[in-house]
Amino acid sequence: MRRSRFVLLLSSLAVVLFLLGSGAALKAGAGDTAFRQMLLFSEVLSYVVDNYVDPVDTDKLMRGATDGLMGAVDLHGAYLTPGDVEAWKRGPAATDLADPGISVLKSGPVIQVVAVAEGSPAEALSIAAGDQIRSIAGHSVRTLSLDQSQRLLKGAPGSTVEIDLFRVKDLKREVVKLERAARRDAPFVLEVKSGIAILKIYDIDRLPNDALVQELGSVRDRGADRLLVDLRDAVSMETKRVAGIAELFASGDFLRLSDRAGHVIATLVGKREKPVWGGRVAVLVNGATAGAGEGLAMILKDRNKAEIYGESTYGLGAEPRLIELPEGGGLLVPGYVWGTPAGKQWNSDGLVPDKVVRADGRRGEGDDEQLRKALDEFGKSEATETGPKAA
Repeated sequence: MRRSRFVLLLSSLAVVLFLLGSGAALKAGAGDTAFRQMLLFSEVLSYVVDNYVDPVDTDKLMRGATDGLMGAVDLHGAYLTPGDVEAWKRGPAATDLADPGISVLKSGPVIQVVAVAEGSPAEALSIAAGDQIRSIAGHSVRTLSLDQSQRLLKGAPGSTVEIDLFRVKDLKREVVKLERAARRDAPFVLEVKSGIAILKIYDIDRLPNDALVQELGSVRDRGADRLLVDLRDAVSMETKRVAGIAELFASGDFLRLSDRAGHVIATLVGKREKPVWGGRVAVLVNGATAGAGEGLAMILKDRNKAEIYGESTYGLGAEPRLIELPEGGGLLVPGYVWGTPAGKQWNSDGLVPDKVVRADGRRGEGDDEQLRKALDEFGKSEATETGPKAA
């Protein structure tokens, strides 16, 4: 027993040393906090093995500990099996672009539905915003990163995906099969109300720039000199996609992707000589504005002096990095972070609105109180700065 406990102690220490970065950990002294936490972790493991009423599978125990450690790091944090690593490196196939029509974000140990596309298979099964997903295709979302969950939902058109769903409205848990289908709902809608144009973006990944350019070009003829960009529930893992949208409003360097040492990995640059829209801009966001949606809001605030209304955003501003392990598995860690050229970031904390605007009740069809309040604020605000001149 003493020998097995000693072996477990050494093996668990080795794992934690690797996960925390062996170079830094080996330099730690006995009084260092990280080193003391590693000793505590190893002691907990050994006590569980020695005292649990049933025999303990140490491999399973270590896997659970690793999953818990990675899950506590970030939305992108996850341990990958050798098979998962190969699948991650291959990436989704070109044909695997269909989905059930739901936008999801991770909330603690569950995946939460934040939006349902009109006319989608998910809408046909009465899935609603707020419903929770416990597993996808047999994989518990507790140990999956947000990126992995998004990938599992996608697939070839006509294929199905099984999810363990908790319906919040009915307080009912059930397993449902959802068909994956090509999205047919409109990725954006542009309308004019009381002299203010409202650009509602539903799906950043499918936004057709040519159509948006044409619509923005006609806005002034429709009597609007201000534009409110509604980014509520705009979820996209592909922050790099916003460059093509942001260049309709500004030019130059928009965002930079950096590692933890501050080295720039990539830069999003506007290639259009002059913006399409040159009037005032404001942005409306909520807690489900995430990833590319937050990136676009940050660019408009930074480059167009746009005032942000609504509620604090989700805080998805990092990109995952795969670290391959000797046994074939791997770790997904948030290795890179997006920010403006001046260094402003939104990862973890999200964007805080300039003016908090909330609806008193739940948003419903034809009665969007939060939007009405934002339009009132935008209409009352004075033009302190003019935007870039349009082409």
